Amino acid sequence: MKEGLEIHFALLFCLLTLQILHKGRYSGIRNKKPGGEGMKTKQSIRKGISLLAAGALAAGMLTGCGGNEETSAKTDAGTKTNTTSESSKSSSSEMGKVTYPVKDAEKFTYGMKLAGAWNDRYDSFDALPLGQELEKKTGFDMDMVHVEGNQAMNLLLASGELPDVLAYNFQSFYNGGEEKAIQDGLIYPMSEEFVKENAPDYWKAISEKPDILKQVKTSDGSIYGFAYIIGDEEAKGGYGLTLRDDWCEEFGLELPETADEFYNLLKAFKEKKGAEVPFCLKSDTLIEMLQRGIVTSPFGLVCADNYVDDGKVVIGYEQPEFKDVLSWLNKLYEDELLDPNFSTIDDETVKANMLTGKAGASVGAVGGFMGNLLSTNKDVADYSLAGIKNLVANKGDTPLYGHYNNDVVGIVTAITNSCRNPEEVAKFLNYGYTDEGHMLYNYGIEGKTYELKDGDLKFSDLVLDNPDGLTPQQVTAEYAMSYTNGPFVSDSKYSYNEDERQTVAKERFIANNAKEYKLPRVTINAEDTSEYSSLLSELTTYRDEMIIKFVRGEESLDQYDNYVDTLKSMGVDRVQEILQGAVDEYSKR
Repeated sequence: MKEGLEIHFALLFCLLTLQILHKGRYSGIRNKKPGGEGMKTKQSIRKGISLLAAGALAAGMLTGCGGNEETSAKTDAGTKTNTTSESSKSSSSEMGKVTYPVKDAEKFTYGMKLAGAWNDRYDSFDALPLGQELEKKTGFDMDMVHVEGNQAMNLLLASGELPDVLAYNFQSFYNGGEEKAIQDGLIYPMSEEFVKENAPDYWKAISEKPDILKQVKTSDGSIYGFAYIIGDEEAKGGYGLTLRDDWCEEFGLELPETADEFYNLLKAFKEKKGAEVPFCLKSDTLIEMLQRGIVTSPFGLVCADNYVDDGKVVIGYEQPEFKDVLSWLNKLYEDELLDPNFSTIDDETVKANMLTGKAGASVGAVGGFMGNLLSTNKDVADYSLAGIKNLVANKGDTPLYGHYNNDVVGIVTAITNSCRNPEEVAKFLNYGYTDEGHMLYNYGIEGKTYELKDGDLKFSDLVLDNPDGLTPQQVTAEYAMSYTNGPFVSDSKYSYNEDERQTVAKERFIANNAKEYKLPRVTINAEDTSEYSSLLSELTTYRDEMIIKFVRGEESLDQYDNYVDTLKSMGVDRVQEILQGAVDEYSKR
């Protein structure tokens, strides 16, 4: 009976996959440069076969079979680890040197998701000016493998037909992160000696700070791939409360610092300016605001997320102080200062409200949110915005927490176990950490997107006043990789559109003690990954539902203790225990 069900699910999944392919809802492999239609069709067929294999594998996972595949994958990973170890022994202890373009460089396959920043104009990464420049400068020929989303990427991972290189956010979207991907036989684990010999510029980038080296390693000391590294402290922040400072000036009010001052300002927005929804944000943004500690400090809570206090993991959303935070938000809601529709509105509504004066305060990123509003209303007289520091208990205090990224975030570009020549591919990926590669990935091509004179960088008219009507964001997405994460160190010294008000906002947003409490980029023990993911998913779903109910008054805060008891019954203590083990392991690296 069980075997019949397994076959049934496998066949069902395969049929669904074929249906998706037939309807054109899956991109397949979209390659290559304009004119390569024959190649595109051939590779789409190959991708269809990969998806069928992925369907059978995924169906096996759903019905509880797949132990053989897991055992086989771990054996393969173990073999690769041993191979890497032997290679390391034969490597020179001295740093290698890579000269570009690399002589006799090989062609390799490069997998990544299609980017919304350019896929309306280009079919493939290597058709971009950036991709073509990379091939020219490095000597390598990239054969692109594109998928359209995380679900499609996970199908590709399950298919067993992997490209030589894969760019993906394993930490967020692969159960168990990079370490589990190595154990499952997907990622090629690199030793320190391998990186020193074949990617010396990358080694320099990750070894200059001990914390960065710890963040690119697994618990057994393997380097899992080529990381996106945030290059300066300023770029690690950039998210917070944004409000109409022209209204503040009109009222003769200083920018608020405390929770009471913020409340009074919202009241003034409502009563003196007629703002219908003084504080406008949507539900998931409200939860983000709590997780990032934007409004929690006045109540003695670091944040409503997981954090570390003196080496001990704390689950913020079960702390007694969180009740006080929720009570304050409920007061904003009851007094009609917080948008009554926060649980149903979307981004466009928030933006429209902030542009038209229906709202006077919100929360968001200094670039994508605040910058967009300022740019859109640049010709509106007296329209102005200010970012304020995260709220505190007393004027002059430093906020306990705020939006703060670790050095290593997001997408990692990993060599896969399908790669026949990882040493050569490592040389290509090393390019992003060279001085020349750094400038290309961050700013594009000198003479086209920017000019550099006496150390001062100026963006060209191609970026700032594009003849085809493209925005600066669209142009730079074609020539650089600063629109996303990639195998390079980010550089935020120069900006093509930053308003002085954004610069000041950024300074205020990062003025906090988040670094002291930030949970490091830990690796969950492989044996605990499934349990941890399952528990965390259920806990966060319940937490988010209850936050909305508490804020809207649909659930009395008299029931807060019952909420905490429910978290306990759902396994919040076990999540804390697993995280504590991961933090302890990270500290010993």
